[in-house]
Amino acid sequence: MQHNARYASMDGIKGFALIGIIWYHLAQRYLAGGFVGVDVFFTVSGFLLGLSLLRELDRSGRIAVGWFYVRRLARLWPAMLFMIASVVSLGFLTDRDTLVRIGGKSAASALFASNWYEIATGGSYFDSTSPQLLRHLWFVALLAQFTVIMPLLVLVLRLIRPFAVRLAATVGLAVLSAVGMALLFVPGADPTRVYFGTDTHCFGLLLGLALAMCVHRRETDDDAAHPVIVAPWRRETASWLATAALLGLIALMTRVGQDASAFRGGLFAAAALSVVLIAGSVAEGSWMGGLFTWRPLALLGKYSYGIYLWHWPLFLLYQVMLPAWRGDGIWLIWTLTLISSGVMAAVSWWMIEKPVAGWIAAMRRRRAAKAADERPAARTAASTPFGSQSSPVVGAPAFQPPATAQDALLRARGGIVPSWLRAVITTVVTILVVVGFVFGVMHAPAKSRIQMTLEQNQGELDKQAGKRQSDAEAAKAAAEAKRRAEEAARKREQAKQEALKHLDGKDVTVIGDSVTVGASPSLSKLLPGVVVDAQVSRSILKAPEIVSTLKAQGQLRKYVVISLNTNSESNAAEFDDIVNAAGDGHVFVLVTAYGDRSWIPVANKATFDYASAHPGNVTVADWNAAIGAQPQLLGSDGIHPGEQGQELYAQVVKEAIAGWIADHGV
Repeated sequence: MQHNARYASMDGIKGFALIGIIWYHLAQRYLAGGFVGVDVFFTVSGFLLGLSLLRELDRSGRIAVGWFYVRRLARLWPAMLFMIASVVSLGFLTDRDTLVRIGGKSAASALFASNWYEIATGGSYFDSTSPQLLRHLWFVALLAQFTVIMPLLVLVLRLIRPFAVRLAATVGLAVLSAVGMALLFVPGADPTRVYFGTDTHCFGLLLGLALAMCVHRRETDDDAAHPVIVAPWRRETASWLATAALLGLIALMTRVGQDASAFRGGLFAAAALSVVLIAGSVAEGSWMGGLFTWRPLALLGKYSYGIYLWHWPLFLLYQVMLPAWRGDGIWLIWTLTLISSGVMAAVSWWMIEKPVAGWIAAMRRRRAAKAADERPAARTAASTPFGSQSSPVVGAPAFQPPATAQDALLRARGGIVPSWLRAVITTVVTILVVVGFVFGVMHAPAKSRIQMTLEQNQGELDKQAGKRQSDAEAAKAAAEAKRRAEEAARKREQAKQEALKHLDGKDVTVIGDSVTVGASPSLSKLLPGVVVDAQVSRSILKAPEIVSTLKAQGQLRKYVVISLNTNSESNAAEFDDIVNAAGDGHVFVLVTAYGDRSWIPVANKATFDYASAHPGNVTVADWNAAIGAQPQLLGSDGIHPGEQGQELYAQVVKEAIAGWIADHGV
């Protein structure tokens, strides 16, 4: 218990990590690197699980692998199944766009394989057109997979002598995992494989295991008077190093993004800093231990698993249920999410996790009693894999259900709610959510409404493009394009005064991404004759090539609308490339983007800055401001316009062109 008291700070570290994760999920643009908290969790998990196994191995000379799996996975599985059934039921009752392919995702999550399921299914672009209720369970899957591997890994590493080589081998495996992430990461491509992969994202767990090896060695050292962490560290040194590590983690959360800064060293740095933070916090007399045992932070860490499970699906469901609040009222959705996540975590603990924990404890007592009957009394305490495991902190994974004095008091008094009544409530609720889950899976759509609209519109655009490309009279088309260009030049002066009255799409080319695909019918209706070249998931990096192709085909009109800020960050150099590819005689209308993506504010600022620097041939269509005032016109993903939003998009583009004509007289 003397050693175990040092590890009370683990709950506070988990609470700190959870704050970063939830902040990132709810308001990514304000903490673009909050996902670093995941690697803090991984490191804490590796440390606690590893220390538990090493203590058991040292105590009894073996690891009860089967019982280890029962205890650890039973902490993860019941609460997750209850959450899955509940949120699928809510999705069935509210918006079935949230249930696209939910059957496969639920099965993969229940089998702790959702990370590889996401990788195997390709991470399709269209996954972003419907809320992904279970996307966050990749973390639980990876943690469970490593939990399965951990006992075998500890046993194999135990064979390596001396200790320094064993420690180096463990750290080497962590470095190998991080190198794999760095090598497989491709800038600009989907990072799902490297982020979700067990092989490329287990370095935090391995570094935590390495720290556990060091701590366990100090625990078993004869010189037990020294701090747990290797002497000659002084307690002040350990505290200062832990403080620096905490500040480093906060800096990473504010600086890294979903790019090379994270996948080529940033996440590994977070895991390494977490090792220093843990080591400095468990050192004797460390003031960081006092910080992380602060009750609110520690309480958040104790309930971290339940809160993590519930916050993401509830946040998505509130957005589809309350679309009008996704703009200025988003803080209300955040508040509802945080409150209801805490409530549901408590409900899950009371109805599901606490009874399961009691069942596990009963099994543990029976096994201990049986072992006592079968073994000599002198060996019982040392041989039983549970004998000295008295701490609820050490030996538990990073997500651990809390066991408090209040729980003991409730058990002694029979509980506030009689056990039979709790059983009835649990049974009724379980039946309801299971029935809702079954209906949700049975009626889950194969595609969301937005996805079907995008695919239909994309098909029409592809059909038109194919017809143009298959035209055998390409030479005639080029000659006709030249004739129309000369005719346009001759009529230019006459068209100045009539443009505002008769503006249509004959002089307009729109190059865009999936937002443009969704709005293409409205563009064709409001700007008859417009050329729309749009493609789902298109990046602004493709724009110069597209402009050159359209120019060669005679399809690049006077007014060139560029709507490519949704999927990537843009800058002045990229706009220059587009202008240079088009050549002289064009007016460029740059469309701002809308959505909760960290790069969108940067891209929108670059758009306004470029237009200000080139007032003679560049203007802005501010889609961000227009739809931001009416977020209810968006689809369920909060990015693509719904039916009325499509009309608004086309109107914004047309008004921008008309405004430029009115200002410049041409």
